[in-house]
Amino acid sequence: MDSLALFDDDMQVAEAAVPVLPVTDTVIPRRTPIARKAADIPLGPTVLAVDGNSLAHRGYHAYAGRRDDGDLVGAGLYGFLALLAAVVDIVRPASTVIGFDCRKRSVRKEAWPAYKGQRPDKPDALDALLDEIPLALDALGACVVTHEGYEADDVCGSVAASAEVANRRCVVATSDRDAFSLVSDATSVLRIRSGMHRAQRMDTTRYRRELGIAPGQYTEFAALRGDTSDNLPGINGIGPKRAKDLLNRFETVEQAVADPMGCRSVLGPEVGQVLIDDLASEESVFHRNIDLMTIHRHLGVDLDAGVAATPTTTIESYLRGRRLGGLVERMVLCFGTVHSGQAPPPLDDDDAPPLPI
Repeated sequence: MDSLALFDDDMQVAEAAVPVLPVTDTVIPRRTPIARKAADIPLGPTVLAVDGNSLAHRGYHAYAGRRDDGDLVGAGLYGFLALLAAVVDIVRPASTVIGFDCRKRSVRKEAWPAYKGQRPDKPDALDALLDEIPLALDALGACVVTHEGYEADDVCGSVAASAEVANRRCVVATSDRDAFSLVSDATSVLRIRSGMHRAQRMDTTRYRRELGIAPGQYTEFAALRGDTSDNLPGINGIGPKRAKDLLNRFETVEQAVADPMGCRSVLGPEVGQVLIDDLASEESVFHRNIDLMTIHRHLGVDLDAGVAATPTTTIESYLRGRRLGGLVERMVLCFGTVHSGQAPPPLDDDDAPPLPI
């Protein structure tokens, strides 16, 4: 069996956990700017918002997806939990909230049926895994959040919004680059790629250097260039470079279109006019993309529901019952009432359960 590509010996703890402040549920209207606190006032304890679907896909394809025999769901569950433990080792949050896509309906598909319409059906094992993981997390005492009609990144965005209002720091763990739209003085994104050694921590310091635009401009950037992964074409003639050039000249696309000569000078006469005409149309591609790409931040979440509070015996009993005993100490770090204070050694295939389980 190939060595797992999820873990790295040199992972460093980003920040120490601190005592949890009392927080009440906060509902943030969609697209409403969040008031920024004074720069000299320190932010409170960190909340980790996890895109559960993103981690499930990563865990499945890195572990179970490499096998064509055995219990793929059990192996995928191991991969998901191991990856989650690695994220917690890095962030060391005071509380963790794990969001999942609603499996019943999608407000985005209802608004535009072609949304993600090009994607093939999930493998049966992955589909079953997405049903199994929330049940396993519930048994471990994790805070799992699903809102009808919404996606995991909407849950993460709502966690980030509530954390910012409560003067708390938030880290969003995902492989979805759309989460870059959430980056602020209080919120960073830990983007998980092909392995934890390649995980990218995106904050305001490196935002412009890496992306070439300012924090807060990502959704408009994506709406201009489109997103093939979600089956959302962009504006004809505008790719990443032209989109960045426009947003470097103008703060928003609306401001660019309000200055037709300036817009045409940046994009070129023909492409500039295409954008101007699009925004004037009742079937605007740009406005449609903004509506579908904007992460909802208004969903109700309880930040303190993610504080680790599960008895160690409960965690150990469940994991050993699933023949996942190699994950006990790591899951105690994630969800247990007793923490060892030190990160366990990195996982490797010797910790994995035998297959089939």
